[in-house]
Amino acid sequence: MKMTIGELEKLTGMNRSALRFYDSEGLLNPERGENGYRRYSEKDVLSLVQIKQLNALGVELSELPDVKNQVSCGDIYRNLISKEQQIEKEIEEMYDKLSRLRLHVDAFRQCAENETAVQEGRMIGAYRIYYQSPKVDHPNTAAIFRRWITEVPFTYSTIRIPQKALLLPVSETCQADVGLGLLSGNFMRIHETFEEPMEYTPPCKCIQGIIETRELDCVPCAALEPFNRYLQEHNLIPLGDLYGWVVYTPANHRRDTYKISLRVGIN
Repeated sequence: MKMTIGELEKLTGMNRSALRFYDSEGLLNPERGENGYRRYSEKDVLSLVQIKQLNALGVELSELPDVKNQVSCGDIYRNLISKEQQIEKEIEEMYDKLSRLRLHVDAFRQCAENETAVQEGRMIGAYRIYYQSPKVDHPNTAAIFRRWITEVPFTYSTIRIPQKALLLPVSETCQADVGLGLLSGNFMRIHETFEEPMEYTPPCKCIQGIIETRELDCVPCAALEPFNRYLQEHNLIPLGDLYGWVVYTPANHRRDTYKISLRVGIN
């Protein structure tokens, strides 16, 4: 069955300019009638179906080599493999973004609802570097900070409270270290920045909750009382220091409080 370009247009739903373009690229092979008009065959229809299939998969004609000289199965195969890898990377990045979003959703919900209850959870592996810490005395600290802040969109503010703070009276305050953090899954993409004095906290079971403080580097021990109570009630032993990321930074530091999602590993 032969058909005119108008009939092909009605059959495929493609507009005439697109059909003429595919024709000029050698993807269609119409015959010329005695009157000089193009006559298209079922093979041309199938070619158009394949073009739409590839377009639906994100493959553009400009990405295929030597279109006018016909595209081989190998050409299409290699392009599809490349697309597959690209989409897998995009999916990985979206899942990565979704996991970080969910962390923020939960933390901001707790802050918005003034939820102070401590609960068990899992501590996600994270790298951190501190700029107010006696443990940190390294010439490359400032350089690492600059790189994280300028090149890594998923950097977050972090604090480290020593475990001994859990043993202090609630009337006292405890010095905390302030710095930057980075989830371990994201860190793999900038692994070349790994150098001392960065520290790593591996994934582990933990207890977590929201605390408030007016000063990041001077945390009231009273804010840690819910953690102490939970540890005692459930007969748990903290594995080390307490780590938190700053969920909310007030616009007016004197009249409002920082809200921190705090975690401590448990046995």
